[in-house]
Amino acid sequence: MAAIRRRREQPPEPTFVFKGSVKKLGSATMKHVAADRRTAVVRVDQVVEANPQLARLAGQEVTVQLSGRAKVGDQMIFHTIPLMFGDSVSVRAVKQERLTAAHAAMADAAGDPVARKASRDLQDRFANADVVVSGRVKAVTLPPGNSERRSGAALSSASSASPGRPASEHDPKWRDAIVEVDAIHKGRPAKRSITVRFPESTDVRWYRAPKFRPGQQGFFMLQKGSSEPAPKGQRAVARARTMGAPAAPGPVYMALHPADFQPFTAADAMRMTMLAPAPKKAKRHA
Repeated sequence: MAAIRRRREQPPEPTFVFKGSVKKLGSATMKHVAADRRTAVVRVDQVVEANPQLARLAGQEVTVQLSGRAKVGDQMIFHTIPLMFGDSVSVRAVKQERLTAAHAAMADAAGDPVARKASRDLQDRFANADVVVSGRVKAVTLPPGNSERRSGAALSSASSASPGRPASEHDPKWRDAIVEVDAIHKGRPAKRSITVRFPESTDVRWYRAPKFRPGQQGFFMLQKGSSEPAPKGQRAVARARTMGAPAAPGPVYMALHPADFQPFTAADAMRMTMLAPAPKKAKRHA
């Protein structure tokens, strides 16, 4: 029998991209970080993409867990995810690239790093969505088979763990938004009214996901849900698709990323995203 090769897991998406200079190797800017040969102190020369919390780190030194080789004095573009905050910041490099003329031009043209990251998030969510529609939330209900009552109070605050599954501190409290579709921008939903499942919980694992209310209007960038457990080792966001979610008749789409819903006030940004060329996808190994 031929050996079955597993698909390589995709690396996590970087949330902090910057141009930096390697100042020290085997050292750290934070006393609680154990330094080794893959740890470096890097000065942030320019922030390219970042959340608001990290956008002002230009000129400061941070600790980087390197993804490859580097030497003191190297200038690189670091694609990282934050690990620890304190009197300094520790990040892990998902990818690091030696600075080239093209990279320098990209960094110089970066503009506002927060706006740049928001634009890239929007493009990524559109590219990865199974369905993109614009429309209005008609109602928010409990998923089928849920034991909660449909009273307004219960719907807004009670736990929605599926029957027989104990509640936990990370219980997503699943809700179903019934969305009346006005226009289809990607994919082919079978009906003009679709079900969008989202976590009502404000727990640290779920607070950034969209929270829908009747009457909300905008663009929905959605991925198909599944009642099967997610494979071990995938990112938490991927596992979140099914955690405690009861099965529902007919297609169910998921909204878990903050960029998955864009109000109509973001129409210009959405129009630019839909007109932009599709990004090249990384090759997957069967």
